[in-house]
Amino acid sequence: MKTDRRVGPVTLAALCNIALGGMAFAAAPNPQESAGGPPGQAPTPPPTAAADQAFSVGEIIVTAQRRSERIQEVPAAISAISGQTLANRGVTSASDLQSLAPSLQVGRLLGQTAIAIRGVGLNQGSPGVAIHVDGVYQPRASMGDLAQADLARVEILRGPQGTLYGRNANGGVVNFITSAPTEHYSADLLGSYASYEESRLRAVLNAPLGPRVRSRLVVDSWRRGEGFVENVRPGGQDLDKGKTLAGRLRTAIDLTDSLDLDLTVNALNASGPTSYFTLYSRPTPTAVANNPYLVGAVIPTGRKTALDNPVDDKRDFASVAATLSWKLGNFSLKSISAYQYLKDNERRDDDGTNLNAFPAAHTAKSDTYTQEFNLSGNVANTEGAIGAFYMHDDAFDFLRYDFPLGLNSLPPGSFLSSSAPKLLTKTVGVFGDATMHVSDRFRLIGGLRWSEDKVSLDQSQTLTLGGVFAVPSCPKVTNSVKFSSFTPRVGAQYDLSDNSNAYATYSEGFKSGGWNIYGCSDQFLPETIESYELGWKNRFLDGRLIANLSLFSYNYTNLQLAQVVGLATLIQNAPKATIKGLELETALQPDAHLRIDASVSVLDATYDEFNNLDSANPTAGFQDVSGNRLNNAPKLSVNFGASYRTDETSIGRFTLQADVSYRSRIYFREFNAALDSQKAYTVVNSSLIWDSRGEKYRIRLFANNLFDELYIARMGSADSFGARYVTYGGPRQIGIELSSHF
Repeated sequence: MKTDRRVGPVTLAALCNIALGGMAFAAAPNPQESAGGPPGQAPTPPPTAAADQAFSVGEIIVTAQRRSERIQEVPAAISAISGQTLANRGVTSASDLQSLAPSLQVGRLLGQTAIAIRGVGLNQGSPGVAIHVDGVYQPRASMGDLAQADLARVEILRGPQGTLYGRNANGGVVNFITSAPTEHYSADLLGSYASYEESRLRAVLNAPLGPRVRSRLVVDSWRRGEGFVENVRPGGQDLDKGKTLAGRLRTAIDLTDSLDLDLTVNALNASGPTSYFTLYSRPTPTAVANNPYLVGAVIPTGRKTALDNPVDDKRDFASVAATLSWKLGNFSLKSISAYQYLKDNERRDDDGTNLNAFPAAHTAKSDTYTQEFNLSGNVANTEGAIGAFYMHDDAFDFLRYDFPLGLNSLPPGSFLSSSAPKLLTKTVGVFGDATMHVSDRFRLIGGLRWSEDKVSLDQSQTLTLGGVFAVPSCPKVTNSVKFSSFTPRVGAQYDLSDNSNAYATYSEGFKSGGWNIYGCSDQFLPETIESYELGWKNRFLDGRLIANLSLFSYNYTNLQLAQVVGLATLIQNAPKATIKGLELETALQPDAHLRIDASVSVLDATYDEFNNLDSANPTAGFQDVSGNRLNNAPKLSVNFGASYRTDETSIGRFTLQADVSYRSRIYFREFNAALDSQKAYTVVNSSLIWDSRGEKYRIRLFANNLFDELYIARMGSADSFGARYVTYGGPRQIGIELSSHF
């Protein structure tokens, strides 16, 4: 008889203490840390012979479909990265994840993180890739960088999501799952120091507070004293340095035998010149003709700047979440309530040169309330989940540009103020997804979502000429708009054998439109995706090799792009695009010592219909960019990782880890000029780890970007300069990390 592939109830503590590793799968650092259970307990064995279990590739148990499943059984392209893997590779930000999962591009610009999966994603407006932390939706992509301490695992789902999650998402979902409190006292300390005067100190304390109460406290302090970006002006301010202090308190309470409450409080304070860019090209002749002072602009190349105005940003973040879980026989009812507060205060030098041309001040804050209910379980041969979601997101934004030298026809001393005292988004969604087991090997999949977004914006803009005469360039105005959508998912999955299955799915994605906060009654449309995907998942060589293949095709309509027009960053729509691709993920563990992970992503992503004006080349007029490659969508991406772990001896054991990440040429702008792109590059990271006997103490020596590759992480352009501006990936860093477990 065929083995039932459904996994029964798994405790939250068990799920969050799975200690596996790998890109798409879990690499077991020791035989006890395998799929389905925490260290020290008998693992759930994969379907292989008992003699081979110690050498097989383990599988992480994921909850991507609102139920506990082995990752190989999920009919979707999904990567799961365990907390052990994150620790071994020193992952401390969302940017580090792109070397561990296929088709993932992450970059920061002006202090904001943008995540793209398969060429889909945007950090302006609603995130194209939805981010969740312990089931709580994060309304801003930058929040994905605020939860990188003490994680149990990260789940990355590629493709449109909506029938299983509170907020619709076109590109995919990134789920951060933090470590849950356990029933035993424990403490972890970690300290590190690396080049560029970068240090980190982290403490974790886990304590049972009674027979039914457990708590876990995490405090994380980070500082970089020397900036990644050097200022070539004598005595000038270097950039991309700063400090953060973050904390999280998570408490689990067993109210009854069937009713659990999970309370989490987060707080973060960050400061430093991290909201910045560097110029990548000189101003156009048109910009120089309009502003002759630009002739004297100093524009260094690489990770350097010549700015003269101070750059500083301060970020405050706080959140409270309460998750109530009620077991009802074969069903589980869950309520997830959360409040999140985020505030950014920035001083910027938005010309990035030695000229006092465009100093800027920016303040943004938001208050977000979310509530989700979901019911999951199984009836007869069908398992699934239904849910409802509500979000009330109230944001404020103020931006001021000063023009001490004037700008175009504006006299010196002029300034522009843009105020959006209220950007209110209210979202309601109802969703459901089910899998019916037609036979032991064949399953049908179906899901549907209805959502409604109401977006209203109060805004005004004032231009003050010469610092004296105020001219309303956009009088105070309030605009509102409502969008609604139905998005389905249908598919089928068939087990070709006990170790191989194939699936086919069709799904649709929807991302809300809205109003440009730096425009004037300027609306952008929702974007939609139709996705077709075929997948094939396999275990070979008695479980020593896992190989998964996915083929996909997207029809992309009204994709939202960010472009600077004048001094304002606006979202506009490109009517049509097509994305086709292939992804292959493999994991090989030939013996108890060696582990190899690799993934390959091939993307054919092009605009089908789009006419646009290039601010960096205005004399060309509107250009038809149909056939050009999509932004942030390299043709070829390759990730390769290898680790070798010795047997334990009287002095402990050693692990050697090396990771190689390759990207072919990436275009960051739709015009596909040579200056719009980053040529092919390769980044190599490595580490040597020593673990004491019993793994109480650890020393990790690491080298990030070992060969000091210079590559662009993100790019934009500005009308005022007619120039491109960028941020780069981090330079080579060599450091040491010490940690202990008590």
